[in-house]
Amino acid sequence: MNAGVVFLVVAMLLTPAVDGVAKTLSADHSPMMIAFVRYLSAGLIALAVARAGGRRIEVARDDRLGQVARTALIMAAMTALITALGMVPMAKAVGGFLIAPIVSGLLGILVWRESPTLPRLAGSGLSCCGAAILMRPEAGIEPGSVFALAGGALLGTYLAATRGARSQTDALSTLAVQSLLGSAMLAPFALSGGLPALTPALLTGALMLGGISAACHFLTVAAYQRADAAQLAPFLYFNLITAMTVGFVWFGETISPSAMLGLVAIALGGLVTLVDPARVRALAPMRLRFT
Repeated sequence: MNAGVVFLVVAMLLTPAVDGVAKTLSADHSPMMIAFVRYLSAGLIALAVARAGGRRIEVARDDRLGQVARTALIMAAMTALITALGMVPMAKAVGGFLIAPIVSGLLGILVWRESPTLPRLAGSGLSCCGAAILMRPEAGIEPGSVFALAGGALLGTYLAATRGARSQTDALSTLAVQSLLGSAMLAPFALSGGLPALTPALLTGALMLGGISAACHFLTVAAYQRADAAQLAPFLYFNLITAMTVGFVWFGETISPSAMLGLVAIALGGLVTLVDPARVRALAPMRLRFT
């Protein structure tokens, strides 16, 4: 198996652990507070790693406004996900978040003038149907599902904005700058009610959130350095399976058949967008000759 695939699968296995810790902390702390301690911890860990390795943290000076905008998008996305985790089962929250690649692809067509291929349009339509099923408007829209889908849309916008960034920095610098800048953005909201009690649960949770988030960041970067994005994309949906497992084992959560159908449609829509029309056309004559 390709090393990049292995790295990404490990990252997808670890990601639900972050969501599980955040869901546990949501019983006593606001989503803003959880997001704040997560990114403050991740940023401090990145600084410690840089110092231990004698590396400098680089700041992109020619793209400061873009960096602030992208950080605001990812902070809003993750805060929405944490909010959803406190309201609905993990699989539902994570599944709603999986519309991000669809949103990113649609923005690529609208903003970066990428070709609107048939698989992209068909996959987007299928995922949108899945999102509609997940929200279950006929049974009353769940606020948690709305937050999950909103977070996915914000993440997709972040991914599209990252593709158009004027400058790129190394993975360690990106993690440190984005995490510390994001925690500074969240601080006024997280600390508006005063400093939280520094209980062992909060300190342990903050360390786990920051440490696992940093590990997932580096594993994902390592994966994309060793394999093509198209090869790795299907394994992003492995996150949904692990989220369902963690939700059931850790929190005793189950989801309804209709919600499962919506999640499957979202994931299938994302996979359909990966189909290469040129390869399909190349294979078509082979099938005709065979028949």
